[in-house]
Amino acid sequence: MEFIRSNLIRDRTSATEIIERDLPINPLSHLILSMSACNVTNEWLLTEALPFLNSVEVTRSGVTVINLQSEDLYGLNCYLYRKRPQFSQKVATDNATRTLGFIIPFGRRIFDPDECFPATKKGDLTIRINTTVIGTSADQGIWSLEAVEMPGANPSHHLRAGLHVIAAPGATGDNDVDLPIGNEIIALQLRMTTFPATDSHVYGVENARVLVDNKEFGYAAARAQCLVADGIFRLDGQSGDIAAAGSILPVNQVWLDYDPHGDGNWLLDTKGKSSVKLRLNMGVNEATNLTVIERVAL
Repeated sequence: MEFIRSNLIRDRTSATEIIERDLPINPLSHLILSMSACNVTNEWLLTEALPFLNSVEVTRSGVTVINLQSEDLYGLNCYLYRKRPQFSQKVATDNATRTLGFIIPFGRRIFDPDECFPATKKGDLTIRINTTVIGTSADQGIWSLEAVEMPGANPSHHLRAGLHVIAAPGATGDNDVDLPIGNEIIALQLRMTTFPATDSHVYGVENARVLVDNKEFGYAAARAQCLVADGIFRLDGQSGDIAAAGSILPVNQVWLDYDPHGDGNWLLDTKGKSSVKLRLNMGVNEATNLTVIERVAL
């Protein structure tokens, strides 16, 4: 098959703005979004780079396909590709350039003609990128966007990933969250506010379960610390095990995985269901970020 990789935005200077662009009309495998900046005295850290990108939203005729904040897009990349996004040049040299890259996916795998975004009409599919001026920890910030098209692909499905900000429930204990109905759920990605710190084993979410038509489905009980252990299946290991090595991101994200082998055999099919809920047992009365990763039939 043929593919086309092209520049959509090239070396745009960092600014506080929302930029909207039409995406190509051919079937899309994925987009590549990169952010670059130069160190100021010391190393530009990942925790400093992520706020450079506020959010990314892809819509088709007003319907959301992708809607994620930078931390959640980072986590989605970890989940799908089983490794962390590339962050070049781990150096602290003043003025050295570092680049952080993201994949914005339309299928669980790249270059999959059966699972990608279908052909569209000009102007139907758009991307909105919300950025901010780079912080004082770096300078000369720029970012670029590229697309990978697959002319002739005739997909049966595409991926959807949407962020749901769950408000603080008002108390600790069980908090039921309605999940979208109609598609297959690939995974539920939780980004908590509270993760255990000094003298604490408390998680923002202590336990999670999934209920389909009021019956437990797959996850009857999954404790946060055991979901952390599941990261071995989705992350590429730690760069070090001492404090001097720095934080390993995503430090506060876990997944309820319905596609452990990437073959679709365990997906949670919500079509025709009356009720699909995520029941979170809250260790802290606080907001939680939930990304629902779905496979949408065409």
